[in-house]
Amino acid sequence: MDLSKAKAVFFEESRELCDALEAALLDPVAYPPGPETFNLLFRTAHTIKGSAGIFGLEALVRFAHVMENVLERLRSGQVALSDDLISLLLACNDHLRRLIEAGAESDEMALHDLPEGAPLLVSLRRYQEDGEAQSAAEALEAELAVSMAPPADAEGVLARAQSPLWQLSLRFHPDTFRHGFDPLSFLRYLGGLGELKTVLPVWRNWPPPQLLDVTECFMGFDLALDSSESPGRIEGTFEFIAEDSLIGILPPHAPLADYLALAQRLGEPLEEQLSRWTARGALSAEEAERVRGGDVADAPVASVEEAEPPPVSIAVATPPPAAGAAPAKGGRGDGQYIRIEASKLDRLINRVGELVIASSGTKLIAQDRGDAELLESVAVINTLVESIRDDALTLRMVPVDEIFSRFPRMVREVSKQLGKAIQLEVLGGDTEIDKSMVEKLTDPLMHIVRNAVDHGLESAEKRLAAGKPEQGTVTLNAYHDAGSVVVEVRDDGGGISREKVLAKAVERGLVAEGRLLSDQDTLQLIFLPGFSTADKVSDLSGRGVGMDVVKRNIEALRGEIEIHSIEGKGSTFRLRLPLTLAIIDGFRVEVDDSALVMPLDMMIECVDMPHDAMNQHTRQVNLRGDWLPFVSLRELFGLPPAQGAEYVVIVHYGDNRAGIVVDRLMGEVQAVIKPLGEIFKSLRGISGSTILGNGKPALVLDIPQLIHHACRRERRLIRQSAEAVLQKG
Repeated sequence: MDLSKAKAVFFEESRELCDALEAALLDPVAYPPGPETFNLLFRTAHTIKGSAGIFGLEALVRFAHVMENVLERLRSGQVALSDDLISLLLACNDHLRRLIEAGAESDEMALHDLPEGAPLLVSLRRYQEDGEAQSAAEALEAELAVSMAPPADAEGVLARAQSPLWQLSLRFHPDTFRHGFDPLSFLRYLGGLGELKTVLPVWRNWPPPQLLDVTECFMGFDLALDSSESPGRIEGTFEFIAEDSLIGILPPHAPLADYLALAQRLGEPLEEQLSRWTARGALSAEEAERVRGGDVADAPVASVEEAEPPPVSIAVATPPPAAGAAPAKGGRGDGQYIRIEASKLDRLINRVGELVIASSGTKLIAQDRGDAELLESVAVINTLVESIRDDALTLRMVPVDEIFSRFPRMVREVSKQLGKAIQLEVLGGDTEIDKSMVEKLTDPLMHIVRNAVDHGLESAEKRLAAGKPEQGTVTLNAYHDAGSVVVEVRDDGGGISREKVLAKAVERGLVAEGRLLSDQDTLQLIFLPGFSTADKVSDLSGRGVGMDVVKRNIEALRGEIEIHSIEGKGSTFRLRLPLTLAIIDGFRVEVDDSALVMPLDMMIECVDMPHDAMNQHTRQVNLRGDWLPFVSLRELFGLPPAQGAEYVVIVHYGDNRAGIVVDRLMGEVQAVIKPLGEIFKSLRGISGSTILGNGKPALVLDIPQLIHHACRRERRLIRQSAEAVLQKG
């Protein structure tokens, strides 16, 4: 049986379970300390251990078992959830990840413990010393004491089996194989809880060979287990299959009445069951005769419900939205989610892009022919293509919480390292972003959050002296705005000193002394290579490495960074990114004989170009009383002046507005954006290319860069004018 695909699913799901366990430990708001959260932690570790046992990952099973023991004591109230225990469990969770990755890379590595696990095991056992084994023994002793106690009106001692072993009768459901479970894996798991003294296979009646279905399970087992584990731990072995299969568990020295009740529940001939029990020593000949004769009337008979473990739901895919939520059962949920290879998704997006281009071409042909029926049919097809395009693009969208979930752990560790009390708030985690941006956005956000924690937030003494609460706050927020995704990192620290930034820039020769800069231009200096205002170098920052990389990575995503800071109040880093990098609704314009495309959601309106605007010293156009800077694409591309009328397309990005001067307005198009390649990597004002419906290429304008170009030029002209006035004065 090829388990490679099942293993791949196991490793992916185990990684997600580790993420869920970490989130539950770090987020006391969504997962408040209490029975529900503790139960979730226990079941997460238990699920990883149980699934690892199926694939023979012994090192992972052994480590997760010790971790599970501590979590069992936590949920039973024998251990309190302290800050030290949270740190230990987080470190253990990291080791689980290492073992998972080792198992994914090599089966041989998975059979041996990694050296990093030894000190963690020592620390874990401190939380279960003199407790775990004793508690299991006490639980078993208490259970046996209750079951051995006679009724108030009974005389004498109840008839009980002499066997000191657990007796297990396993009858697997016919669909066990189809649900992805291997019966032998339960034997391997039970072997880790004690010693299997006897294993007897039990077979259901086989159908005729021509009707035999090889995917159907016909086997079962009768087992004798020597173990000191608690009844709950033994029963927990079968929680994956408890709802469908028939599981009978009899503790050591169980009443003979329980044997009789189990035999009746199994629905098998009593003689066959008695012969199996006597063959493996569960019952003596005398005890078997008493059960056969029903000589157990004075003993309380255990009900079917008491003998069966309760049905349990286990989370094996995505973590629950809140503590205590009932997740889907592993491998057999309602199928609300499926896993798709990223390459298949990329191929689908590419095919949809080709369909969009072909649909545009068909529309042009229909318009040239002037056939009314054909035009109507093409319009219907275009509507469907647009719907398919939108649906396909949503497949690539993932919640930004996939990025945000990585920061609570980092903030917690850095706050301990710096000795600061820091609270991390996460807002807008359900805002969706293109999957292709997730990894590229993680590192820039990591640098910004680290800087907020290290530079932005003051020490507790300074905060108290400034009248602030001792605990600082860092907020991660995400939201959609005009076809863009905005991600903010805010802190309530001391803010950025513009004088200090400017002085450092002058000291390093990055800015000429006496030069006038706007507040935003001054703050943007921190993104220059090698720039740092840290007074000393630390493990976190101060080397001038990082923020220039942040800006470069964001610009590579066709995004931008804004900084807003108030000294003494805090700072906000605002990252604005395009919603998708694949397909957009565009507006086609022309300059000279070249076709250009603008993102439609960044356009506001189109107006006629004033005839004397190009002759002014500044490049501004009056739009109903507001003066907006504009950029002429003819000037930008070095083309001769236009001979005819021109138009100004008013565009916006964030809080900035500007005009773009073009020759002709052609109408809306759907643009499939393709990168220009490495040779055009440094090209400004162009973000990509596309193919029009007529088969000709067109360049996609980078609106944010064009707006910034226009605004910077106007600020430069205004500054030059101000400096000229000062010189004259």
